[in-house]
Amino acid sequence: MASKIVDFLDIINELTRKRVDAMRASTKAPSMIKSIEKRNSEGYLALIAEYKRASPTGIVRLDLDPWTYFNAVGQYATGFSVLVEPIYFLGSPILIKIALNYGKPILYKDFVISREQVMDARELGASSVLLIKRLLGDSLWVLADYAIKQGLEPLIEVDNEKDALDIINTDPSVMLGINSRDLNDLSISLERALLITRAVRGRANIIIAESGVKSVEDALRLANEGANAVLVGTALMRNMNLSRELSVVRVH
Repeated sequence: MASKIVDFLDIINELTRKRVDAMRASTKAPSMIKSIEKRNSEGYLALIAEYKRASPTGIVRLDLDPWTYFNAVGQYATGFSVLVEPIYFLGSPILIKIALNYGKPILYKDFVISREQVMDARELGASSVLLIKRLLGDSLWVLADYAIKQGLEPLIEVDNEKDALDIINTDPSVMLGINSRDLNDLSISLERALLITRAVRGRANIIIAESGVKSVEDALRLANEGANAVLVGTALMRNMNLSRELSVVRVH
């Protein structure tokens, strides 16, 4: 029993030292937009790898520390998405600081409703911030403009065609996130995401497909419809080797 306690404390000691070191990070992540554009110019679909320990539908994976994850997928990912929401996703701001060590663009992912959260994203060093149209309603563009003034690149998320068209008709230069997940009942439909992507293809500068990508075949279908990047969380948390396969999907 004593040896097990010592072994656990050794592990915790190492991880805590890494966490304390990460807290000192003061760099800023590079541009998500430029990184996606560069990857596309090379002929490939960009991969945004998400570190997600849990979701509203349950635990994803608790035994995978962020250093192991970022080390494994970082060589294949164009950027990272990092959950900071603590209740349903078991996220934390310190995860942004940890991700900064890998030199990739970072999306601050939370249910952002305030300027304070935007400032938090900036101060932590993230390059992008997620803004959900259905959550923000009429205040979306006020917060998007504020984020841009703070040096952040907003990723505006939609889950239906009407909202997608509204976004690109207002400002096609922003990153458009198309969520396969219905935000009312949390069901996932890749087919719905494909339809929305098809409807805005060629009209939005950058389209990022979110949720529901479980395989190379899913990513290929989205790329064929005009997606510039896929954001993958659960599938990569459960199989980090998938990042290598997803990294060589071509854009069309």
